[in-house]
Amino acid sequence: MFYLAVDASGEVRRQVEVYASGVVLDYDEQHDEDRYGGLTYAELDLEEFAPFEITEREFLEDLAELVPVNR
Repeated sequence: MFYLAVDASGEVRRQVEVYASGVVLDYDEQHDEDRYGGLTYAELDLEEFAPFEITEREFLEDLAELVPVNR
């Protein structure tokens, strides 16, 4: 599962990857790359991803208990 926080232009500001194995990776502008991967530089089409949109509150609640291995 990928959680992406994007700005109004579709630029990804935070990316959290949650894998079935339990591994969690977290990237943002301060930690944009490491040995596991990195923050995407692709600009998202907001209309295309609209069906998957959640609120900021939902985003933060979903991620509150996750512990990234790369932080």
